[in-house]
Formats: sequence, structure tokens, C-alpha cells
Amino acid sequence: MFVTQPKVFISSTIVDLPNERKAAYNAVTRTGAFPVMSEITIEAQNADSLTTCLNKVKESDIYVLILGGRYGWQPDGKESITELEFQTAMNCKIPILVFNTTYPKDELQKQFERKVEESRFRKTVNDAYELETEIEKSLKVEIEKKQNALFSKTEPVYSNLVKIKFPQNVYYAELNIDKKRIIKFNEERGYSYHRKPSLYDYAVSALYMKGISFSHDWVLDGKYILTFHDLQDPNVELTQIIDPGTVEHLNSEEFYSISEDKLAVFKHLLRACLDTKLYKLGIRWIKDEQLFAFIPNQKDDKGRWKSRKAQWHKTNRNATRSVVDIKWDIKDKEKIYNLKCLAFRSNFEYLNDEWFVSIKPDWVFLWNDLSVCSFAFKNIQWLKRNERNMHVFNHFNFILKYLQPKGPSLFLEFCDYPFLSMGHIEKFDFAPIVPDDIWISLEEQGGAKKLIDEKGKIDLFEL
Repeated sequence: MFVTQPKVFISSTIVDLPNERKAAYNAVTRTGAFPVMSEITIEAQNADSLTTCLNKVKESDIYVLILGGRYGWQPDGKESITELEFQTAMNCKIPILVFNTTYPKDELQKQFERKVEESRFRKTVNDAYELETEIEKSLKVEIEKKQNALFSKTEPVYSNLVKIKFPQNVYYAELNIDKKRIIKFNEERGYSYHRKPSLYDYAVSALYMKGISFSHDWVLDGKYILTFHDLQDPNVELTQIIDPGTVEHLNSEEFYSISEDKLAVFKHLLRACLDTKLYKLGIRWIKDEQLFAFIPNQKDDKGRWKSRKAQWHKTNRNATRSVVDIKWDIKDKEKIYNLKCLAFRSNFEYLNDEWFVSIKPDWVFLWNDLSVCSFAFKNIQWLKRNERNMHVFNHFNFILKYLQPKGPSLFLEFCDYPFLSMGHIEKFDFAPIVPDDIWISLEEQGGAKKLIDEKGKIDLFEL
């Protein structure tokens, strides 16, 4: 199946038809196709002439047969090489265009002519000039037909968007805190901010002052708190820093539809919910890099971080995936140099009245104290250069399953989070088909091998 330039095999005797073959060459090149001809474009081969010619027929997209006067060379004393090429094209179901000449024919050629005319309509020409015109006309029609057939078919394109679900309603209430008491409290405990504190900082300190450790899945809209937690329920500890008389129970869509500013606030709330959901899964927000990363969760008997692996179900078999790799110091094998962590970037998108989260796999290197390793930029660039679509999709597929597994048995550390759930990968069925073997053939031998699963073809999309 060709995508850009089709290959057209020109089949005929050579010695008696030099002008006709030149005419065929000109016609093919004018259509933008590539002429496959033994005397011009076929390179030297480590094979005999018959094998080479028949293999080139099999590799071609269109087969053109020119019937001259001579039957031609018979490799085994039976069919001529031209007839064997014709039979090969027939067996491979390659489109065949036949051009007959009015030249006197020997007896074997007449027999071959009758065989051809039984299966294919032929255009008869009187000379090389007519042949050139007719080949060009017929090729244009055939190429357009194949291109239309190719580009009218589509294959699904998988995006990095995932549909999300969240509660239908949100709660909205005015913040009720005493800044002076909070400042005094922080001074007494010797706590100071590294920057000018925001109202959110004061709200968090107000909770801490009351001995409350509450999840951070709430945001401020001015002096109002927005959350999915039920602020009308006194058992929800977040109610300790609000004015109960101001609580409003709002429809989520009504809130984010008010204005662009409210939409931005709602996205901020979704991000806070995602942060809380990921925290339960041992995934942290790395502020310096603006991404989420898997972090180590166990230490050895010497107090050193251990590599982190996760068991997951990949299509029809279980697989183990490393999400944190320990990189040891070259000079001191007992000392950890840094940690290579699987990571991803995310954004919330509101498209066509539906909500999505985008997930873009990435990598980050961390020091032993889990701060960003500033020397690892080249390592990350090397990783990205050597990854292909299949590898990136594998990362994406794994991350999505880790965030929203089908059952608790997939990830033992998974804890359900009620305010944010994820659906399936969004796909769009509008892209022209591009066969995988074409992409693989463009890779170097080593790269092409990486794109093939040695244990057999795996449907990564689980459709």
C-alpha cells in the first residue's frame, strides 16, 4: 500500500522495445510515480534475474504489461519471464494495466496475448508515442483510484485526553478567619512564611491552629471557599473556617458557566482534586518542573530509597513496571546519586460541553531529598529522543490505569477518591490510514526492532 509515491513495474521484452520502454518511463515519471525497470532503476541484487524481477513485481503497487512482437526469454524453457511476471502480479492481486501493440507477433507471444486478453481488457497502440500517452492516462486514473480508496478509509487516532467525572454540585461559602490570631499563633510556634502570605495561606494556618489536618481539595474565589465537600455538614472539618450562614449549594455547570473567571476557578478546583487523588497514590506535584511524578515509597535497612515498581494488567498478561529507578553514585556504590522517576503533565480542558484531563508522559530526575536534579536535563532529552509513539502510549496507558484502575486488585496501594474519576482514552476516527509497517520501515534496524513486541502483536488500546 503506497502512501506518497507508488511503484509501477514495467513488464515487457527489452531488446526489441527500447523506444516503448523509454515512453513508458516518461509516462510513469510524469504521473509522479516511480518506474521499476530492470535496465534503469533496479539496483544490483545478490540473486538471479528471475528471482529479482519477481520480487520487484511483488513490491510494486501497479503492474504495466506491454505486449510486443517477441515472447522473450524462457528461464526454464517454459513460460517467458514476462509471462511469469504477469502471473505473479495476478497472484498478488496487484492492479494490472495491459497495452498491446500492432506489431507482428511470434507464435508463443500470440498464445500469451490470448491468455492475457481472457483476464484483462487491453489498450492497443500503434507506436511508442501512442503508448506514452495511453500509459499516462491509465496510470492517472489508477493512481487516483488507489489514493481515493486509501484516504477514504480512516483509523482511530488516540489523543492524550481522558473524560472526567465530578460531582454535579459544589459548595460555596464565605471564609471566616481571624488574621491577627493566625499571625500571633504562627509567631508563637516560630513559623514564618518565605513570602508574603496569601489568603489561602491564612486559611490553611487557621485549620492547623484548630488542630485540623484537612485535604487540600478546595480553592478560594476571592474570600469564598469553593469545594465538593458538603459544607452544610458540620462533621466536615472545613466548616470550622467558614461562615455557616453563607453556604450555598450550587450546580457545578451553573457555576463555571457564569464567566471565564469562574471557569478558571473551577479548573483550579479540579486541579486541587487531582492533586489530592494523586497524593493518595504516592504521586507528588513537582513545582519546579510543573509536573506530577511518582516518588519512592520504601527505604532499605540502611535508610536508602528503594526502587519502586507496580504490577499491572497489560492486555492479556500481567506486567511489572518500574516507576522509580535508583541511580547509584559511580564513585561510591553504596550511595544514591539520583532517582529517575516516571512523571506526567496534565491540564483540564472544557471542550464541546464536556470535561477532559490531558495526560502527557514525561520524566524527572530527583535528588535523594526529592528535590529536582538540575544536572539531568541531557538525560531527559536522551530518553525522549529514543522513545517512539508506542513507548509513549505505553507510559500513557499505564498512568491512566494507575489513576483509575478497573478494580482494587490491580494496584494494592490504590485508594478510591470520590470527587474525581476518569474514563477512557478519547479517540477520533478521521485520520487516513498509515500502515504501521511503513513507520517501522523508516526507522533504523535497531529502532525498528524496538517497535515490535517479541511476544506477539499486542493491542495496546484494548479495543
